[in-house]
Amino acid sequence: MSLILRQTTEQQRRIDLRGITPDRLADLELPVIAQLPITVDNQQVPLSSHFTIEGTPSNELSIIPINNRLDGIGAGMTHGNLHVTGDAGHHTGSAMQGGKLLVEGSCGDFTGSALQGGELIVQGDAGDATGAPLAGGLRGQNGGVIHIQGNAGDRTGECQRRGLIIIEGDTGALTGYRMIAGTLYVGGRSGEQTGLNMRRGTILLRQRPTKLPITLNYNGALPLTILSLLMRPLRQYLTKQTPPNSTAQHADRYVGDVACKGQGEIIILC
Repeated sequence: MSLILRQTTEQQRRIDLRGITPDRLADLELPVIAQLPITVDNQQVPLSSHFTIEGTPSNELSIIPINNRLDGIGAGMTHGNLHVTGDAGHHTGSAMQGGKLLVEGSCGDFTGSALQGGELIVQGDAGDATGAPLAGGLRGQNGGVIHIQGNAGDRTGECQRRGLIIIEGDTGALTGYRMIAGTLYVGGRSGEQTGLNMRRGTILLRQRPTKLPITLNYNGALPLTILSLLMRPLRQYLTKQTPPNSTAQHADRYVGDVACKGQGEIIILC
């Protein structure tokens, strides 16, 4: 049986749940868990002041929010399974190192920021800076998988270093901005200046953008058979569409950003 945290107070104040992860709660007794500190508008209060605590501590943790004002869910998690039934706030899965975090709803800004490992799956939308660096940081996602089944906002994949980001819907401006390496897939429309200042890495676009940065150069059409290794991990996650796999089809490839001597690539799968 898993441990269940059920939010009991609906309010406009934000609640920071950093440190409340299955790997940290698994070996604790329920009375100890009830007294763990959480932050509510910069003030520390016990967990039990805003949540009921049910079940048995284990590597399985479920959180049931009332609203979308629970920040830091799964931040720094190293292993285990965390299941959120409803919407989450900002910094969901931030600096996550391992395990699996599933959100049956939408998330706020900085979802999966500086994620290092594990799987973060969001069945709804995400805000700005998905997979981007933490405040003051220089590296975004550095491993693992971020899978957003809805839309994501501006600066998705900023400074991505490793790993896979999958956005099944649309993204905002500056998708893949300053990308260092890794793979980023967008199934819907991508915003303005996609791939700006990218140095390496691969951005896969399921729909042709209206405009790309002028510092990305067209490199010709590639047969999709060359992309089979990139497609393989995508197919185990995608729910709304499947990347094309016909050997008769080709994909347009752009390279750059030449303004920063970059060797990244944008591949348009249509």
